[in-house]
Amino acid sequence: MANIVRAQSEMERDEASRFAGMHYMSVGFFPHFHRNLEIYGVVKGSVVITIADQKKVLTDGQIAIINSLENHSYEIDGKAEVIFLHIGTRYLSNLSAVFPKKRLPRWLMDVQYNQRLYQRISEVLNEKEPIPELRRIGIACQLFSDIIEYYGTFDEKYAPRQDSEIVTEIVQYIYDHYQENITLESLGEIFYMSPKALSKKLKKRLNVDLRVFVNDIRVQMVIQLRNDPKYKDKTLQQIAMLCGFTSMSTFYRSYERNYSFQDSSEE
Repeated sequence: MANIVRAQSEMERDEASRFAGMHYMSVGFFPHFHRNLEIYGVVKGSVVITIADQKKVLTDGQIAIINSLENHSYEIDGKAEVIFLHIGTRYLSNLSAVFPKKRLPRWLMDVQYNQRLYQRISEVLNEKEPIPELRRIGIACQLFSDIIEYYGTFDEKYAPRQDSEIVTEIVQYIYDHYQENITLESLGEIFYMSPKALSKKLKKRLNVDLRVFVNDIRVQMVIQLRNDPKYKDKTLQQIAMLCGFTSMSTFYRSYERNYSFQDSSEE
């Protein structure tokens, strides 16, 4: 139990300090949440991006900002060349301190101005060595400054709220306790709601049932630990169990749902 608690603490710390991304050919991604802020740009092609209740088609040079805990998905007809950067919650505190109750705008559509943002993100992705903490803070602040200087911010009251306030709290709880056995009944006791009402709210916001959503989060954490040098001596099965899966068949089904992944080396 002590090992599990320590590993969870390490994962939460790593998630908060995450500062990484990728330049790749994407085929789309299912609706999901995460605590990090995500900057997602289309280098070449066309991507239909849904953030909460807003949907837009982004093409070459356009960028979407997904603020913390916003439901979002990507739909692509074929493939598209994209670039993204995840900025952990540790670095978002600087933004909140300067602009309380504000969020970054979701849609950055000026292709010419966005070249500055693409250049900064590319510099991060091209780093060969881990970026020192102070430099991460500086890069994040500069990115936020560049975005706000041109595009401004928007009030949190325009972000999805009302029912989503309680759903956001529930999602936060799931991220903090994904290693545990999470059920509608257990969440209902914590958030003083009936399992039926809770299920309805979650399904409306997440577009999937609770079991699928929890396993999606667990898959994200398995991938994160799988690429973490601290866990290089752990097998895939050990990491999956550490992240809350009770069987490898459940893990593979969840992975295939999200990534069309097949790995028969560790049944």
